[in-house]
Amino acid sequence: MSLSNYDEILRYAKKHRMMIGAFNCFNMESAQALVAAADVMHTPLIIQTYHAHVDFAGSDYMQAIADVAAKNVNVKIALGLDHGRSYEQAKQCIDDRYSAVMIDLATQDYEQNVRETSRVVALAHSKNISVEAELGEIVMADSTYEEIAAGYTDAEVARRFVKETGIDCLAVSVGTAHGTYKYAPKINFALLQELVETVDCPIVVHGGSGVSDEDIDRMVRLGVAKLNVGTDFFDAYKNAVHAAMATDELLAKCDIVDAMAAARTAVQKVAEQKMMIFTKYRV
Repeated sequence: MSLSNYDEILRYAKKHRMMIGAFNCFNMESAQALVAAADVMHTPLIIQTYHAHVDFAGSDYMQAIADVAAKNVNVKIALGLDHGRSYEQAKQCIDDRYSAVMIDLATQDYEQNVRETSRVVALAHSKNISVEAELGEIVMADSTYEEIAAGYTDAEVARRFVKETGIDCLAVSVGTAHGTYKYAPKINFALLQELVETVDCPIVVHGGSGVSDEDIDRMVRLGVAKLNVGTDFFDAYKNAVHAAMATDELLAKCDIVDAMAAARTAVQKVAEQKMMIFTKYRV
């Protein structure tokens, strides 16, 4: 299969009462792991590259890896830029044939967010590429509950923003955060439900690593379209590599390919566990 855009995958999710995993991918092995998990679980997948990883690896390299991966499985695969920092970075990924991009200007003033997001939408939609944006501030996971709550998405503003920009999905701040949580996340499900029910596009939640299975299950039942997960995969990858080289004796004997294979297996296992929750109510 060729790469699908977010619109196609998220419509599939709504039809089948499931949530799509948008998983951070940073090299060939992580892409192989994620796509293998999607194939085993028979579920669509969004591979996403964090803006800093795009700068590190190159959007052309990541697109080539994802394109090959999509052609070797029988499930829908999308490739998206995660937290794109500028119109120029989004354009780079659009030009390199990503199937979706995120433009994250949530910390800028509202008018600038609307203006720049609309520019990205106009370019992306002319090429059948989807666009995700963000409202509210999704902070780092070592923040206090008060700091996280201060960044909550305003539902009324979200409704207006979607109409003014024409985006395909909206990332919202409802109590999750990026990275490893210092405190167990407290999700504002009342706000999340209002956003899902009243905003005129699919709703996305970031910061899925470290969120309890029970809370993820509740998101699925509420109709959240997509959950972003990154840290759980980074940790699984580095822990597997570390275990393969944990002592001087192992390090001396370890073939680097064996270490990468162990990391790939670890990432696939985590992905399958997440997908099992996301597809629990699939019809």
